[in-house]
Amino acid sequence: MRTFVPDYRLSRRALLKAGIGGAALAGGLPMAFAQGGGSPSAPRIAALGWACAQTILALGMVPLVVPEIERYGRLVVEPAVPSSVQEIGLRSEPNLELLQSLAPDVIIIDPSIMAAMPRLKLVAPVEVFTIFKPGGHPLETARRSTMELAQRLGVQAACEAYLARFDVAMTGYREQVRGRGGKPLYLVSEIARNRALVFGPNSLYQEVLNQFGLKNAWTGQSGPWGHTSVGLEVLAAVPDARLVLLSSRVADIEALLKSSPVLQTLPFLRSGRLTVLGNQFFYGGVPAAERFARLLAERLPQDNNEQG
Repeated sequence: MRTFVPDYRLSRRALLKAGIGGAALAGGLPMAFAQGGGSPSAPRIAALGWACAQTILALGMVPLVVPEIERYGRLVVEPAVPSSVQEIGLRSEPNLELLQSLAPDVIIIDPSIMAAMPRLKLVAPVEVFTIFKPGGHPLETARRSTMELAQRLGVQAACEAYLARFDVAMTGYREQVRGRGGKPLYLVSEIARNRALVFGPNSLYQEVLNQFGLKNAWTGQSGPWGHTSVGLEVLAAVPDARLVLLSSRVADIEALLKSSPVLQTLPFLRSGRLTVLGNQFFYGGVPAAERFARLLAERLPQDNNEQG
């Protein structure tokens, strides 16, 4: 299965089309931008969160700025941030002076910095990109938010094509994992001392598991972001489970295995039922779901192969 990537040529055409006559662009962006003499080919976008940044990049657009670019590269990974994008500081504390000097047409933020909206509105119109809502389904919400964002930016055609490619890719990944859903999976991103951060039924990943016909070994409560911290001994409750590690810190886990008596007693680790997917951005949207699904399809072994 090939790596799923955005079709940048299509999105570029959509951007150029949006600029002709200004009608499509004016219908998508806040009126302040539509009347403000922005670029005829694409709006100047400031992405002040990782979830909105990865989505904007997946739609084939390049924002002016992204926060904590080096950490984004390590933790979010995909889509990669082009070298032309400037660093805007911390996600929690963007550099407002730099932002103002760049004169963006629109600012896209994640809900985590809603408190800064009054100050940001002094620079440019602000749009909030939301994925997690109380009682909502993150992937479904992410799709809807992506379509709404694309409409505001005037790239609806690029968004429709992107989501269509995502659906085709997911169908392919589902075929790859067919017949490998016998054992339930613990999805864990961190293991420290005697505790683990495990993902539950309201996580972004649960919707991928549902599509693939795979079982989540953790059926207990989880927080608003879809995860919760539990004692390692709790994971022994499903002895035939497989541990799927959503982290690149394998060396840390190997060191813990040697030093933690609790870890050494867990059935899935004693039997070698460990699959490492590498870093995953569990606060992300459609691109984050696709990365998780692709790597899971590539690396999840057959149930009779206990060493994958």
